[in-house]
Amino acid sequence: MLARLTFRVAAAALLGLAMPAAAGAQPTRRDTSNAPTLPREVARDAAARFNAPATTRVFGAYDVPAGRTVAGDVAVLDGPVTVGGHITGRLTVINADLTLRPGARVDGDVFVVGGVVDGRLDADLRGDYQSFRQPLQYTRTDDRLTPVLSEDEQGTWWRWRRTTVGPRRRTTTGLTLSSGRTYNRVEGLPIHFGPSLEHDFGSGGVLIEALGIFRTAEQFSWDSANVGHLVRAELRLGQGLELRAGGRLFDQVAPVEDWQLGPAETGLAAFFLRRDFRDYFGRHGGAAYVSAFAGPDASVTVSLSDERWVSRGARDVFTLFRNNATWRPNPAADEGRVHVLTTALRIDTRNDVDRPWAGWYVAADYERGRGEFTSLAATSASLLPPALNVPIGELGRRDLTPGRREYGRGFVDVRRYNRLTPDAQLNFRVALGGWLHGDPLPMQRRLSLTGPGALPGFDFRQPALIGSARSDVGQCSLGAEPPGSPAQCERMALLQAEYRGDIRVKLFGDDDEGRVRRRAWRTEASWVVFADAGRGWLVGPRDAGEVVYPRGRVPAVGSFLTDLGAGLDFGHNRTNDLGSFGIYVAKAVSRPSPGANVFVRIRRRF
Repeated sequence: MLARLTFRVAAAALLGLAMPAAAGAQPTRRDTSNAPTLPREVARDAAARFNAPATTRVFGAYDVPAGRTVAGDVAVLDGPVTVGGHITGRLTVINADLTLRPGARVDGDVFVVGGVVDGRLDADLRGDYQSFRQPLQYTRTDDRLTPVLSEDEQGTWWRWRRTTVGPRRRTTTGLTLSSGRTYNRVEGLPIHFGPSLEHDFGSGGVLIEALGIFRTAEQFSWDSANVGHLVRAELRLGQGLELRAGGRLFDQVAPVEDWQLGPAETGLAAFFLRRDFRDYFGRHGGAAYVSAFAGPDASVTVSLSDERWVSRGARDVFTLFRNNATWRPNPAADEGRVHVLTTALRIDTRNDVDRPWAGWYVAADYERGRGEFTSLAATSASLLPPALNVPIGELGRRDLTPGRREYGRGFVDVRRYNRLTPDAQLNFRVALGGWLHGDPLPMQRRLSLTGPGALPGFDFRQPALIGSARSDVGQCSLGAEPPGSPAQCERMALLQAEYRGDIRVKLFGDDDEGRVRRRAWRTEASWVVFADAGRGWLVGPRDAGEVVYPRGRVPAVGSFLTDLGAGLDFGHNRTNDLGSFGIYVAKAVSRPSPGANVFVRIRRRF
């Protein structure tokens, strides 16, 4: 846990782990008109507010006269805008001036970019207020805006660039020194350095980037385990319907499960507390891909790679605290040369990526792998005493003989965000994943659910038992543990729900004419209550205990692990770009447990 906010600031600066810029709840009464350019996160926020499905979009002059009520959120492009009546939702004004008449009322946030505001003190603004005089640079497709952003510097320590501009073209060359935006017990801090070239022409562009990777493990030792690379080339065509085709050459350390906690959260926990919430394996090879983007909300990517998988062990990695403690071993992976075909679908209609109030997020992946494995890691079932006489395929046991393997794996993550009132929302998430066909999944493609990223009421990588002593449905362990307590579930299901509301304080004061007026001030904090239910299982030829089910069966809902919790989300502070910061407590309710778990998140739970 990160007990002091100052420690989190120091680690973010040291590691280059720039937190994502959340934009749902803004600092109250903030005006940054003296900033030289519109910040990237503000540009994203303006476009997201304008593009939100429930927003009424207006192009050109807009007037709400006194006595008129407009329901819901309103966004205006290229105004001017005059409000004398009542707007029940948010008001977003882009590249236009806003005039507020005496008696005007806006229940939601007032957000203005590229203009000035007149009459703010004469109006009743019950939400947050922000004004940015810098205009938004954008491209427009039908009634949707796509911001033209300045170069992203997050996670970058140093960058040199040179740009040449000609008729309908722009060429940028540069050198970059940055972090890998993570920190872990296998690499330490991965440092990326190398040149890049980007050439834009009319309706497309070309990007070429060649980065060397140097890792700080083993006190910066210069050896093959500490050196890697990432070379990328991409061709981009089109604007409305954008197509991208490219290839990558890589020698990287990859996480086993990246769907629970982000790299910044796991990196900070590892750096401060010597606790790593991920496992890792090496990937070395090349990949080609093709992507299609239907505007900013939807994309499909198909990739084919030829890569070699290897195990990576925990190494000597410095941490700020508990530096003499022993790292949890990094579990062994299946090793061999593998061809992987992946199809990925993304749909994202959220009004904001990091602090969404409304919309859908859908991520669906299908992976088909085929390869010659030279070594297969043992599962806990493989370590069962021979006297049990458990045949291969029963109790999740698999054949560990080296040879050819082929598997199919799927993963779906669906989230729905619902704004019930200007101050409250009810959100849901369903995540399903695991084995679909072929041989049993490789160890590094398996799943688990215990810990702060999924079921926080249950301790990370500790047995979550139901029924018998071997019925662990959190990571599908069956007794004796392989080193590092790896994720072993071949299938899993997770359901999450949360209800959150703003912490709001109402103040009274006198205006310049001595009248008593009510003002509402909303802090950056939210209260959150949540519930989670989920479990994992293995796939076998028939029912075997409470952990193994045939391919066509799903465990009963009554066997799911469940927890309840609550917390405070302290929102986002744009002055230091640290992102959301939340403190939560969760308690397992599906089985007896010694107590509640307290945990910290630097992003929303989902």
